[in-house]
Amino acid sequence: MIDILAAMVLSGAAASADDIEIKELSSDFYNLELATFKKKLPIRDRHERQAERVAKQANCKLPTDIGWVHARVDVALEVSSDGRVTKVVPVDTGCRELEAYVIAHLTKYAGHNGAVKRTGDQKWYRQAITFRWPE
Repeated sequence: MIDILAAMVLSGAAASADDIEIKELSSDFYNLELATFKKKLPIRDRHERQAERVAKQANCKLPTDIGWVHARVDVALEVSSDGRVTKVVPVDTGCRELEAYVIAHLTKYAGHNGAVKRTGDQKWYRQAITFRWPE
């Protein structure tokens, strides 16, 4: 059921950062199983600095709290039978450029065989990447 719903909701979204089409995801998105990466996904200082540059250059309005900007990008991941991320679809954050950066990051680090542990015949998973930087 979720596979069919996810496919309908997420259809048309491309995994490429150059050609993304963001669809508003339904509340069923949060019922998807959390993706488990076999190897820790790197989010280092340089990734946060790059996310900050991308968001500032795009003049994105992101939530702040006590002098810090908090950027969270929730994504739906289509995972192939061999554990490779084949499609990344972000939930709309209002900062399309940051979403494109997250798509490129996930595609680079999880776009190889065995990157994600699959359970059963489930095809769609969810995950989130968070960044923060001083205001």
